[in-house]
Amino acid sequence: MKHAPCCALRAIRLTEIWRDDAPGERRAAFVENGNIVEIHLQRDALWALGEYGAGRIDRKTPSGAYVIADDNSELLLRGKMGLPEGARIMFEVTREAIAEPGRHKPPEIILREGACEPLMGKDALWDARMASLGQSVTNASIAEGFDVAIAGQSHVGDVTISFQRSKAGLVFDVDGIGDAFAINMIAATEIARLLRLYQVGAMVLIDFVSMESKAQRTQVADAFDAASLADPRPFERTAINGYGMMQVVRARPRPSILDHLFGTRIAALSDETQAYWLLRAVAESRGFGVRSVTARPEVATLLQSERWSAWRAAAVRLAGADMVVVADEKVTGYGHIHVAQS
Repeated sequence: MKHAPCCALRAIRLTEIWRDDAPGERRAAFVENGNIVEIHLQRDALWALGEYGAGRIDRKTPSGAYVIADDNSELLLRGKMGLPEGARIMFEVTREAIAEPGRHKPPEIILREGACEPLMGKDALWDARMASLGQSVTNASIAEGFDVAIAGQSHVGDVTISFQRSKAGLVFDVDGIGDAFAINMIAATEIARLLRLYQVGAMVLIDFVSMESKAQRTQVADAFDAASLADPRPFERTAINGYGMMQVVRARPRPSILDHLFGTRIAALSDETQAYWLLRAVAESRGFGVRSVTARPEVATLLQSERWSAWRAAAVRLAGADMVVVADEKVTGYGHIHVAQS
């Protein structure tokens, strides 16, 4: 057995958790040496993984049933059961709702007997998720961690990695100037970083620059594996074929950050994201006057809905001032906040 020399230098990783909560939306980042390496997000309008609830069987299917929860949301129960339609049930969420381009996939659940345990709520689940990361927690903004996701591109020197969601999964395209092998080696490491950063699951398709050498293709795939070692989530992948294509598959119990940001759209922030971020801006705003929130009509409708009333109240409480919502079809970006002069 070989032993490392006693004088060998070992890299020291300083790790911490940055927590960045706002009304209706909880954010956290796992940080190494000041760099965000994982982003975690939970939105309170959605059922959370591990959350308990109650509802009734709405309609049965050959492979399970659709359930209407007490909050009127629809969930999917897989597996045959003897219960009739209309029966009351208790359940646990085993996969969160996932928005894909053009469609919503409802949460998946399993049956639970007896009363729902009070500790299986959103607050306790988020605290447990933070505790599982095993680091000290500090409050800090992680907004910069979303920049590459919103742009849909990452640049490493002369190498450009573009990515976009599709119904089939997340697709990466690699481009650059110079030697294909050198470009792909850089891209393999960067794509592994992005998959961990945005907690991407399900199917990922990577279109590397094509290489004729099988040995080089193997080296690039090995580089991806090496860069993925820091990501605790297991995965499977194919080899890189002669056209430069490689497929990666991970479990997907929760939406990725990209799923959260874009919802059913491909390259535009969802109405929900815009609404959450406007409430965040209200909560973080300063001044004593009323906050006027100007948003697109669809976003304004969300903000004014009964379902969002608790988060509106939380934003008002944090701002220390009331808020009004103004719908404007011509508003730019995802809207803006104006603080009235008092």
